[in-house]
Amino acid sequence: MQQIGYQPPLNLRRRTKTTHTHVGDRPDLEEEELFVLWTNVKNKLRVTLAMRRAKHVTEAVLCCGILLVIHRSSESIRVIGGSRTVVQGGDVDLSCSLLETDEELEQITWQKRTLEEPENHNFFLIYPNGVTEFISSNGLEDRVQFFGKPTENIGSIRIKAARLLDEGNFTCVFSVFPSGVYSIEIPLTVLVPPVMSVTVDVPPVVGENEVFLASCLAAGAKPQAEVRWNTDAFGSLVRTVTNSTQHANGTTTVVSHLLGVPTRAANQQQVQCVVNQSALVTERTLAYTININYPPQTVNITLSEASPATVFLCVADSNPKAIYTWTRVGQPWPQSAVRAEGDTLHLISLSSELNGLYTCEASNPYGRATGSQYVHVVSNTSAACWVLLVIIFLIVAAAAAGLIWYRWKNGKCLWSSFMGDHQFEAQSQVEEDEAGV
Repeated sequence: MQQIGYQPPLNLRRRTKTTHTHVGDRPDLEEEELFVLWTNVKNKLRVTLAMRRAKHVTEAVLCCGILLVIHRSSESIRVIGGSRTVVQGGDVDLSCSLLETDEELEQITWQKRTLEEPENHNFFLIYPNGVTEFISSNGLEDRVQFFGKPTENIGSIRIKAARLLDEGNFTCVFSVFPSGVYSIEIPLTVLVPPVMSVTVDVPPVVGENEVFLASCLAAGAKPQAEVRWNTDAFGSLVRTVTNSTQHANGTTTVVSHLLGVPTRAANQQQVQCVVNQSALVTERTLAYTININYPPQTVNITLSEASPATVFLCVADSNPKAIYTWTRVGQPWPQSAVRAEGDTLHLISLSSELNGLYTCEASNPYGRATGSQYVHVVSNTSAACWVLLVIIFLIVAAAAAGLIWYRWKNGKCLWSSFMGDHQFEAQSQVEEDEAGV
């Protein structure tokens, strides 16, 4: 061991050396005593230094032992938690717990790095007594609830009404004494359900060219929605075209178009748009009725059998429904005797004044068509006269027929007699002529 301590002055060293050459002198005895004294002091210093070194070594060994124990203990300490997924607008629990330690909890700190705030920073503190503190105003102050137990090293929090901007990484940090800090990162994924609808930008009109019959929209979804059509009523007569648009906030809008040739037969046919997306509990089916516009077709005017009064109905197939206009050709009808209401014409009081040709025009934005009906009203007096005339006519006809038959029968007999007389006269004349010759 290297000696460390006080060194004797040079003159004392020289005196020590001369002591061996001048034995018996009085001055040499004093120097010898001084040398012995110095030797004793030097030995005491060595013992003191050795004791101090031993104390330092013991303390060092003790410290190393403590650090080794702490290190081995800290190796088993861990924080547990896991990634979480929530649908926008819902509540989500971010759970974290510190295990395998009985050390003193100093505090729990929550950090976040989200779409709204991309830089990682502290935002929420939890103290051992359960008191909480928001560090910064970051949109979570009214939506974060602590429901853990600091006494059990549980630092779980709940985020209410999650937004898309809350998506990111949350870190739960436990500070304990004496081992230090332990943390875990918890990824949070926010799903956004689509806004769904079925519409058509331009209403299709009957024609020969292919057009959009309907469009199914699944807007603002995260992740992207899957859109398809059920078109059993059309078979292969229609096809689909699907487009998608990615937005800056990570959502996607999908539009699927249904294309086909617009015909009257396609009008009012049912189709279904089916949307599937992970934020939806089940796939959504949106029913839609194809709407094809076309002008009024043939107009038919019929007499209503459901009404005891005289009512004419005007019927025309069109889409949208036609507007009906009634008129009488040549002159207006008597207002007190006729009333027109939409597709019906009411003849309130029947008289010969109503006689004439009536027309019904059906029109919509895409065209018009016209039908007509001739009305002839016979009064009761006229009817009686006609009946009497018919009876008289029948009587006269019967009498004439009887007279003709009678005359014909009698005339035949007279004719036979007449012909017989003339034949006899003719024969007599011939005989006389022959005799004269």
